[in-house]
Amino acid sequence: MQPATPVFIVTSTRPRVGKTLVARALIECLCFQRRPVAAFDVNPDEFSLLDRLPAYTAAASIRDTNGEMALFDQLIAPDQVAKVVDLGHTLFDQFFAVLRQIGLTGEARRRAIYPLVLFVADADDRARQGYAMLRDRFPELPLAPVFNENIPRLADWREKFPLTFHGVGSLTIPALTPVLRSVIDRPGFSFVGYAMKTTDPTTELYGWMRKVFVPLREMESRLLLDELLLELKRTG
Repeated sequence: MQPATPVFIVTSTRPRVGKTLVARALIECLCFQRRPVAAFDVNPDEFSLLDRLPAYTAAASIRDTNGEMALFDQLIAPDQVAKVVDLGHTLFDQFFAVLRQIGLTGEARRRAIYPLVLFVADADDRARQGYAMLRDRFPELPLAPVFNENIPRLADWREKFPLTFHGVGSLTIPALTPVLRSVIDRPGFSFVGYAMKTTDPTTELYGWMRKVFVPLREMESRLLLDELLLELKRTG
């Protein structure tokens, strides 16, 4: 098998659900593993991810054909560089329409590129409908719901986002206290930088990072294992 190139698409059909926070944590989790990573901020109104992690992030547009080609050409490059896409809610339908049109899932598999959609869930029906659309139209695309505990009444609507048949599971983002939020919102703050400097692994922030970073790494491991088993079935 070719060396794997993971592509993480972090998205939602709703604004202000913690999507960029998930993308930030994912990028820094990959950096913490000393892995190469390239991120793309696909948001037409603001580039929060680019502002937070400019060393790893490029602004991307899919508003015209040239922009679409430039982004998707990079996403299907089998270069063993992990890709992270922070996809804004206003471009959700367009992005996945292009993805379906070009048949990215089939092309990705041939190139040992393994996409995973991290869909940040929400109580609004538009989120449930967007998740259901992905599950129904892209049955071969690994899809994982992300549950942000900062969103109210999580227990009331969590079951509306069932797991797909892929074994990647789901991700829960622990609630951020006002103090933690003020820390990670500071300009120039880095999760990796904090982890490298702290000498106390019992701090609240270190505990929050552990609860996010470890499941993210396990999720990718399950994704790659599933793809390996599928490849063995096809070739065996």
